Amino acid sequence: MFFDFFSDRKILIGIGIGILITTFIMSGVKIQYQMSKSQIEDKARSMGMHYPDEMKVMDKGGSK
Repeated sequence: MFFDFFSDRKILIGIGIGILITTFIMSGVKIQYQMSKSQIEDKARSMGMHYPDEMKVMDKGGSK
């Protein structure tokens, strides 16, 4: 069955070695989360963000 596949030692050793190698490689990667507010706004605007006061509202007479 499915559990017989994971009971094989070679599979578990291979998975363990893969996890160790991946951890070693990823420990050298620097992820930078530091963005200023202006950089965040520029990025959001490039993706289509608009402030509510910049949008024109057209009401067709449905509200009072």
